[in-house]
Amino acid sequence: MLKTVIVVGMAGNPNVGKSAIFNAFTGGHQHVGNWPGKTVERAEGVFEYQGREIRLVDLPGTYSLAAQSPEEVIARDYIVSGEPNVVVSVVDATCLERNLNLVLQILELTDRTVVALNLMDEVERQGWKIDVRALEEALGVPVIPTVAIEERGLPELLEAIVQVAEGRRETHPVRVDYGVTVEGHIAGLQADLRQMGIERQSRWVAVKLLEDDPQIVTAFGQGDLTALGFGTLALKRESLQALLRRAVRLREQIRPDAKVEIIRRRYEFAHDLVHRIAHRLYPEQESLTDRIDRIVTHKVWSWPITLALFLCLFWVTITGADIVGGWLAGGFAWVIPAVRSGLTAMQAPWWVIGALVDGFLVGVTTVITVMLPPMVILFTAFALLEDLGLLPRVAFNLDRPMQALGSQGKQTLTWGMAFGCNVTGIMASRIIENKKIRLVSILTSPLIICSGGYGAGIALVIALFGDQALPVMLSLVFLSVGAAALATLILNKTLFRGEPGGFVLEMPAYRKPNWAQVAWRALVDRVAHTMGRAVEFAGPASLLIWILGNVPPDVPFEKTAVGWLVRSLAPLGGPFGLNGEMLTALLFTLPAKEIVVPALAMTYGLQTTLVESEQVLAYLPEVWTPLSSYTFIVFYMLYLPCIVTMWTMWKETRSLKWTAMGLMVSLVMASIITFLVYQGGHWLGF
Repeated sequence: MLKTVIVVGMAGNPNVGKSAIFNAFTGGHQHVGNWPGKTVERAEGVFEYQGREIRLVDLPGTYSLAAQSPEEVIARDYIVSGEPNVVVSVVDATCLERNLNLVLQILELTDRTVVALNLMDEVERQGWKIDVRALEEALGVPVIPTVAIEERGLPELLEAIVQVAEGRRETHPVRVDYGVTVEGHIAGLQADLRQMGIERQSRWVAVKLLEDDPQIVTAFGQGDLTALGFGTLALKRESLQALLRRAVRLREQIRPDAKVEIIRRRYEFAHDLVHRIAHRLYPEQESLTDRIDRIVTHKVWSWPITLALFLCLFWVTITGADIVGGWLAGGFAWVIPAVRSGLTAMQAPWWVIGALVDGFLVGVTTVITVMLPPMVILFTAFALLEDLGLLPRVAFNLDRPMQALGSQGKQTLTWGMAFGCNVTGIMASRIIENKKIRLVSILTSPLIICSGGYGAGIALVIALFGDQALPVMLSLVFLSVGAAALATLILNKTLFRGEPGGFVLEMPAYRKPNWAQVAWRALVDRVAHTMGRAVEFAGPASLLIWILGNVPPDVPFEKTAVGWLVRSLAPLGGPFGLNGEMLTALLFTLPAKEIVVPALAMTYGLQTTLVESEQVLAYLPEVWTPLSSYTFIVFYMLYLPCIVTMWTMWKETRSLKWTAMGLMVSLVMASIITFLVYQGGHWLGF
């Protein structure tokens, strides 16, 4: 017997507790990917309830369904598609008036809605009482009070979902009155739409035509409503375009502006409703969140607090990654010889042993050793800060200096994650709603020194500069941040000039973190997925480098493919103080920047594999000057991200154009800065 399947879409503003409800219902039965053709995360979960299969789809957090961002388009298109049997609108009960704006838009799209009135414990703590029954009667759909992190109200919410899906609980969603003029125009457009055969959501389409909604207007202008879910209707292009022209004329008759009037009426409705159903039980008292925010967001104290937080994260990431990386390296140091011995005992040919062990296996284990620890630490730390409510405060504090660069505070959060791994920094750009700033963040994050480059760079700096290693490393960190800031400013003054950079920032109350959710979001949703892809790229790339160092076999270094590359690339590095050995080694670090030391050993003819080498660290100070040493490290830190980061850039943009632009940003900034450092050093007599 086939089970009844109920598909549920979960919508809501960011930070209202959708994830807590989603995780409570689905447990470990979740799948996280991307929406088709989009870079926004798609989380789906399946669980059973009283013989039914419930499929839960967590829609991206959004404040509106106005189709102004990928999150809004995805949420709206999914609801319009009719795929969900029920839409659960999760709202923050402490900010009910603002949250109702999205609820009212959802009710225009579907009758099958259930409202989860979350954070009711915070409402009670703040001294408020919400008349849930009155709210339910006013909205015309079930309203269930919940405290998601404590799983209070979730059984009642699940029962309401099933009742609405199966038609056992009727809904009569409220329709906002947009005023005599607008309502008259809506009725006229609805009549025309129904004559064309568009019955479903005709009122919503009419409202969107009057609002000058870009997606709806484009569909009618092109005469193709397939994207809106009406593709099966035989609609003439001329008829659709004629209706669009009529909507434009009607829109022009509304003063001051149709869109403004519609939005105003929604907020007015929400304002009046909240003042009817919400009542204060005792005088307002300053909350713990307000008391903490007086310090954390203070115009003076916020700066040292934010700096201390970043320094702490930086120190924990570097220190922790070094310790855990050492453990992993020790484990792999046992595995690699064991595999080599096993293949030797099987009398495998030398090229098989070399390719599999010194090529593929060394490359894969190196990437895991260096990438995994900082990714685990940073993803966990940021998920924890997000649950605590600190992350938005950091973005708020850093917003003003970023505004001077044409950006916003959230971009600094992505840079902070990029210090652990550029891949995590690029993926973290998803938190930025503004498409322009999200792109700028993706393009500039690779300029931030990651833990792979930082860890390997320390070994080089210590060998090359001795007692001056600390100031040299600090100069590289500041140079990296300065390069990212300069690139941000240039991009915003050129490619993205004139585009808006504002953003909506949610300031949630400070809350006790849910450790299970933090661990799942950090380790399963992000780390596991990213590391799988990293291994896919690092293995073949390292194998290719081994082949270049060993073909043809048994010949002098100068006659190998590596020797040929050294000679071919040598003329390119003159203006930057880089020789052929340096450039070839940099080329070899594209699979993972942490292999720079063995890569240099290969290009200087000291070895033929990427197995770690200590002798090159003693050799380089004899052949490099302090100036050439510094220019090499500067270029190494900035010039190009690793292959996994390149892949992540493409994955997040789905565009070869923007991926190529990101590589150009890194290469051009590295070239300019290295040129200035080298030529300036020569001019100063170094």
